[in-house]
Amino acid sequence: MGMRVRAMGALPSLIRSLQKEAHPKPANPQSLPSLRRAFSLYDQINLIDNVPSDQLRFQRYTDTGFTVNGVDYEGSLLCVGNMLMSWAPNKFSQITTDSLSIFRTVRPVPVLLALSNALPNTSNVESK
Repeated sequence: MGMRVRAMGALPSLIRSLQKEAHPKPANPQSLPSLRRAFSLYDQINLIDNVPSDQLRFQRYTDTGFTVNGVDYEGSLLCVGNMLMSWAPNKFSQITTDSLSIFRTVRPVPVLLALSNALPNTSNVESK
């Protein structure tokens, strides 16, 4: 029992020493500039006017699709870099492991998945 108590007492100092070994301080602690902004995929997609022609500009969306760079697209879109692809699911219930399997092969790997849950058009619904 005494051995177990000593082992438990030594455990915190052992963990601290292992943490110090796992993260050694560099000899020259010089921070590098962040490259996240320089290589961001978000730079390829823009929702604002006056964007360069090589970027995607989402101008409008409807219950059935999107207008991107002046072209109307029906259904769901998969946006990778500055390329658009049709994506099969048109409802949340249609998103399955099979429909998400495309993300295993698409490069660069998408970092943003935007899903919309548009409300149904109720203007044509008759009231009782």
